[in-house]
Amino acid sequence: WANVTLFPFIIHRIMLSNGNTSIDILKTRYNLAFTSSHVNSPKYLWCVNHYGPNNQLKDFTKCCVIAIMHNFTLIIPPIFPHYQDKTQGIQNFGDFYDLEQLAQVLNFITIKQFIQKTKDNQNTTTIDCNMQQRDLDVHMTYYSENSWKSVENDHNIKIHFNRLVNLSSQPNLKEEIIREAENCTSIFLNIHYLALTHLSKAENTLVQKLFRHIHRTSLIQRMASQLINQLPQLAIGNFSGNKLTKWAVAHMRLGDRVVMSVPRYLKQILHLIANGVHFTHLHIMCPYLNSTDIDQVTNSVPVAITTTTQLFDRVRLALDDYLFDVLEQEISFQAPIFIASPGTTYSATIVMQRLHQKKGTTYIFSDQPENHTFLVTEQNAIYYC
Repeated sequence: WANVTLFPFIIHRIMLSNGNTSIDILKTRYNLAFTSSHVNSPKYLWCVNHYGPNNQLKDFTKCCVIAIMHNFTLIIPPIFPHYQDKTQGIQNFGDFYDLEQLAQVLNFITIKQFIQKTKDNQNTTTIDCNMQQRDLDVHMTYYSENSWKSVENDHNIKIHFNRLVNLSSQPNLKEEIIREAENCTSIFLNIHYLALTHLSKAENTLVQKLFRHIHRTSLIQRMASQLINQLPQLAIGNFSGNKLTKWAVAHMRLGDRVVMSVPRYLKQILHLIANGVHFTHLHIMCPYLNSTDIDQVTNSVPVAITTTTQLFDRVRLALDDYLFDVLEQEISFQAPIFIASPGTTYSATIVMQRLHQKKGTTYIFSDQPENHTFLVTEQNAIYYC
C-alpha cells in the first residue's frame, strides 16, 4: 500500500476543480469541424437528460442520433449528479469522455463554447425555442428546470428562451420536433425519458457507431489501469496463493433496486465456471455487499475475490464517490470477462462499449428463474432503460 501512486488521482481532481481545461485545449479543432460541416448557420440542439449519469448517457445517445440524422450541432451538456445525490455538483462531459473520439461521428459544441458564442453584454444567453412535451409530470419537468438553472449558476449567466413550443405525445413526435425546428436557430428539448426509445436501441446502426467512439478519457483509462494493478493485493477467498492470471468483473445490482438476490447471482457464476469459463480472480462490482454477502461469495466461488468496498477503501482519500464510480466502469470495460446485471443502464453502458469496441467476452446474468447467464452478441444485445 505504501507504494501506491496517488499522484495521477490528485492531478485529476485539480483538473476537475479547474473547469474545462481539457476542453479548452481541443476547442480550436472542434470549431474548425463545425465550420466545415455547416456551410449555413448551424441549428443547435441541447437535450434535457434524466435521472442518474448512465440514464443521462442513454438520453444523450438518443439526442446524438437525432442530431446526426437531421444535421443539428449538438450542445454537449454537463453530467448531472444522480437525482438522489444532493451534494455532488455538475461535471464536465469532457472530463470523463474523449471528445476527440466523439468528434469523429458527431458535430457538437460544448456548453461552455455555446455560452461564449451567444451571450450578450448583459451576460445573457438566448435560446430560440424551449420545446417540451405537453403533460409532462412534475418529475420530468424538474429535470428541465434543473438543467438550465444549474448551467446558469455554474457559468454565472442568465438563460433566456424566446418562445415555448409545446409538443404532443403522439407517435410521430420526432417528425413534429423536426417540423418545429425549421423555425428555430437553437433548441432546448425536453421529452419524456421513455419517448423515442427506438432511436437508442442496440440494433440501431447509429447507436452502434456512437458506441464505437464513446471512450473514457486517456487519463481515466490510465487511472483505472493503476487500480487494476492493485486488485491482486486485495484478494480474499479460495485461491490458495495461486497466481492471478485472468480476471473477471461481475456487476451485482443491489441497494436502491435489487435485481435479484446474491445467491441467484452466485448460482449463475458457478454455472459459468462449471461450463468451462475460466478466470482466476473475480471482482464483484457492488458497493452494497455486507459481511454476510461477502462470506457467501468467498465460501461459494473457488477463485480469488475482490469487491468495490475493498477497492474504494484503498483510494477514498484521493477519489470522491462519483469519480470512483466512473473508474470502476472503466475497470469493467478493460476486464477480459464482464458479467453484466440485467435491466440497468450502469451495466448496459459497459456492455455497449465492450461489444462495439470488440473488448473481451461479455455475459449477462438472467433475472428469470432457473435461467443462466448468456453470451452477449450483436444479435442479442439490449441497451436497457
